[in-house]
Amino acid sequence: MHALWLCLHLPQLPLDALGPWPEPLAALPVLVWEADGRGARLVCSANPAARGLGAVPGQRLGSAQALAPQALLLARDPVREAAALQRLALALGSLTPSIEIAPPAQLLLDIHASLRLFGGLRALLRRALALARGSGFTLRCGLAATPLAAQWLAAQADPPDRRGRRPPGPRRRCIQLASTRRALQPLPLALVAGFLANPVDKAIDTTADSLQMLQALGARRVADLRRLPRSGLARRGAAAWLDALDRAEGRRPDPRRWFEPPEACRLGLELPHPAEAVPALEAALAPLVQALCGWLALRWRAAQGIELRLQHEYGARRRLADDVLTLDLATPSRDAAHLLTLLRERLQRIELRAPVDRLTLDLTRHLPDAGRPRALLPDALDDQTHADARAGLIDRLRARLGADQVQCIQLQADARPEHAERRLPAEVGIRTGAAGTPARRPPSADHGLPRPTWLLATPQPLPLSRNGELPVHLGQPLRLLTRAERIETGWHDGALVRRDYHVALADDGTLCWVYRDRSPATAADAGELATPRWFLHGLFG
Repeated sequence: MHALWLCLHLPQLPLDALGPWPEPLAALPVLVWEADGRGARLVCSANPAARGLGAVPGQRLGSAQALAPQALLLARDPVREAAALQRLALALGSLTPSIEIAPPAQLLLDIHASLRLFGGLRALLRRALALARGSGFTLRCGLAATPLAAQWLAAQADPPDRRGRRPPGPRRRCIQLASTRRALQPLPLALVAGFLANPVDKAIDTTADSLQMLQALGARRVADLRRLPRSGLARRGAAAWLDALDRAEGRRPDPRRWFEPPEACRLGLELPHPAEAVPALEAALAPLVQALCGWLALRWRAAQGIELRLQHEYGARRRLADDVLTLDLATPSRDAAHLLTLLRERLQRIELRAPVDRLTLDLTRHLPDAGRPRALLPDALDDQTHADARAGLIDRLRARLGADQVQCIQLQADARPEHAERRLPAEVGIRTGAAGTPARRPPSADHGLPRPTWLLATPQPLPLSRNGELPVHLGQPLRLLTRAERIETGWHDGALVRRDYHVALADDGTLCWVYRDRSPATAADAGELATPRWFLHGLFG
């Protein structure tokens, strides 16, 4: 097996491209129409509610309205269809770089080189179908050893099973070339004619007359076409049919032009109905995030900065300013689930000033990322897993609380508590390793003496008890639990401190960290100390 092709056929693309549909509109009949060459309005797509009332594609719009008078009528938008196909192609870029957009409603993927990476054919198919359905598309699949055969099989309507349900995946897995050729034989020539008339394929040009000629000769299916003499068909103007059959059966090369992602990633989506709540925005944001991660995979990049712009509808007099959400990642990532979680956290923190009618997702900063090396030994693998989990936790906290509220602590080789640590931004600590073990531990840590995690920004003065021996906190004298920890340092930078620290127990059970100031400023006169001054510097958890 030299190649394996997966084709995703989107039969409801004119309707799906106008979505995603909110719950109130999803239950209504919807008809998408377009004008033919003579100006007549024809139905090109209908949702299940409209088809249940008898409206089907190909009907005149007036006839469909008579069957479904309450249906919502929408004009077909080829620009949105092309944008939807491009977004889906970008999302599938996380599975394979070999993607072709085959208008009007097909995507073709060469998945042979990606099978081992994603754990086999079944796992890869599940991912591809999940990406397409998660983006709101109705699809049919074709799997074959040649690209044209995969397109033909995908365009064929899948028959329902015994329970009346459509199969979720490819009806037949034609992995080998021999099975592909057998699967093509029962296909009707009317289905093949739709691909021969595709104006995108310049090498093939045929008309309905050639199909009528073949049907007059008794050829209804591909198997019938194969039994007819090739020389006679070529003289009668059916050479295009033979060429397509040879390419579908792998007897002639069929080169394809791969999809090239844009240089910059800026994705926009116009909502079919203004969103007034955050859950509707989250549902519409998922396809954009999938497309963003596919772009990153195709470009071998990782996102570090993302901007989400919420554009409000026009008011009676003026338009409201856009709401802009910025997301700065501590660790660059192209994991769709992780990025979507962070954006959801940010959306939960805002209050919509007005309904939103358009979303724009812009990748502002990205870095090269060729993948992360994985360790062979279990211990090293666990360390990498813990590091990834720690970075993900920091990103979620920053998205929920704000970037300034999440910091890392770097220990300093200084015995003074207020100088024993330094606060750094979380992403700086991860990049420089400041959150890990410092080069030199503080002297207090070397002696194993207790230090509280929570230090007061400014030490709080404490009054003395009646006998003048113990400090008072919350109206009651503190009980000193430890011997004095003397700290005398700071002469080198002009901030000399002379303190005796104690762990003290308050009347309510709180453990306090207090000190007695022994600096020369407390001396009443030479050689004689004044009344000692006590301060509360920290609290233990």
